[in-house]
Amino acid sequence: MRLIPTKLLFHRYALSALGILLLIAGVVLWQQTSVFFSEQNALQSRMELVSIIVLIATISLLLLVMLVVSLQRYWLNRVHLLVDYVKGQQEGSVSKPPATLLKNRDDIALLTGEIHSLLETLRQHNETLREQSLIDPLTGLGNRRLLDQRLEIALPMTRRRIAPLSILMIDVDHFKAYNDYYGHPAGDACLVEIANVLRDTFRRETDILVRIGGEEFLVVLLDSDEESALRLAEAMRSMLQAVGIPHAASPTHSVVTVSIGVATAKSGTQLDADSLIACADSALYQCKAQGRNRILGYAVDSDTFKTQFTKLKQPIGTRT
Repeated sequence: MRLIPTKLLFHRYALSALGILLLIAGVVLWQQTSVFFSEQNALQSRMELVSIIVLIATISLLLLVMLVVSLQRYWLNRVHLLVDYVKGQQEGSVSKPPATLLKNRDDIALLTGEIHSLLETLRQHNETLREQSLIDPLTGLGNRRLLDQRLEIALPMTRRRIAPLSILMIDVDHFKAYNDYYGHPAGDACLVEIANVLRDTFRRETDILVRIGGEEFLVVLLDSDEESALRLAEAMRSMLQAVGIPHAASPTHSVVTVSIGVATAKSGTQLDADSLIACADSALYQCKAQGRNRILGYAVDSDTFKTQFTKLKQPIGTRT
């Protein structure tokens, strides 16, 4: 059983105790006044009655002033501090409660501790929800919302540094046929394995890996020129093929494969993310048109925003 602190008991019952004491004092004073009045003449009794009433009023007023000052000093000021602390937390200020609120083991201290605990729990839950809103629940990669958020920071930084930027659009070849043949649980497991291959290939902290559709993934490579992007794309494609996830329903290969479209904006290119993604998507479309299980890259002209085909890689062992 939790013991209630002495100060907490005092503050909780102070007003009640004071009221009882005043009541007892009033009863005793009334009795003494009655006795006194019985021994004096009527005129003197009236004068004494007025004096006693004035004295009682004065004492009561002084007690009331002392009570108000005490409440203002020890309670109301701390209540205002507590309100200001809660308002600050609502406005986004992450801080601990003022020490003044916690120095006494009273109701306000306990209330402050409970509010602080609840705010910390709420902040943690909000952070968890925010992270979940940016993460694909199946693969653990980012989603489109995370992509937009990261690109808002990455693109201006890339332009200021006059650095290249590459985007890879990755599509799983004949994934619908895979789902139809093996079932959706196997399809989910396949996507998780592909996400693991992506993590193993693109390991830099600045690499942005997201799942943007059912079987589509996107990778943003900062400070990565065309040659590096194509090399990493081929490494990812060949690594997944080496994993050897069976795909009996694929007309392209006996295992799960991917097609990758690469778009690279050279240093100093003033191009928005959507345009570069569209270029990578166009390269991916060409991969599919030419047989899948391959990579194809576009270099983006910084002046005219036109794309020019640069490289086409036909991997060894592609089924025809």
